[in-house]
Amino acid sequence: MMQGPNMEAMPIPNTPALIIDDRILVVADLHIGMERELKEAGFILPSQTDNITNRLISILQDKKPEKLIVLGDLKHNVPKTSRQEWDEIPLLVQTLQEHVEEVEVLPGNHDGGIGRLLPVSVRVWTSKGTVVGDVGLFHGHAWPSKEVMSSKIAIMGHDHPTVKFVDNLGMKASKRCWVRTNFRRKSERYQKLPKELIIMPAFNDFCGGTPINDPKSKLLGPVLSNKFLVLNKSKLHLLDGTYLGMRSDLML
Repeated sequence: MMQGPNMEAMPIPNTPALIIDDRILVVADLHIGMERELKEAGFILPSQTDNITNRLISILQDKKPEKLIVLGDLKHNVPKTSRQEWDEIPLLVQTLQEHVEEVEVLPGNHDGGIGRLLPVSVRVWTSKGTVVGDVGLFHGHAWPSKEVMSSKIAIMGHDHPTVKFVDNLGMKASKRCWVRTNFRRKSERYQKLPKELIIMPAFNDFCGGTPINDPKSKLLGPVLSNKFLVLNKSKLHLLDGTYLGMRSDLML
């Protein structure tokens, strides 16, 4: 359980999704339209939008939240918007609206012009994030607001965290993971800092990720790259809830 004094933020077992106070479902990094980039690289992958839609509907039907928040990178292609995104994102969101009262989007670095693809009933926040009770939400590619950083818990996406495993024969495998880490108590930029930061795994199964336990990995975004965090003491969990230990104990 990950909780503040008034609200709790809990990963949903076996899914890359999180629910706040049993009322708000949060997912990050759907990257609708990434199949085009893969095709240009020589990999033919059918559209995953129906699969993503059905997984989200299943979670919505099970948890029955009041609101769905997409924590950035709903779309994939930059700087342009592909025909696939024009066709599939409006339908995806309209379908989700049949299963939840509100849908909100916090834009990520892939979401330029995302408002043009969304129904007017969808609220689009700025890249600085938003606050729900004592939980701050932001994508991670830009500095969050002071209000977000004054929250008890902060939640971000963007880095697609994974854990890399290497067996005795040198075979490698990676699995998506949750990262729970703490802020240092000093900051010139913010007077207050959250007690904890949760980094969400990507919702799209084909996004790839950043191996959090590989010293060669470059963590993205200003919060992760400016020594705000005690990253070596980060606690890592697999999607099924398995606690792997601290990052410092898992480094390759």
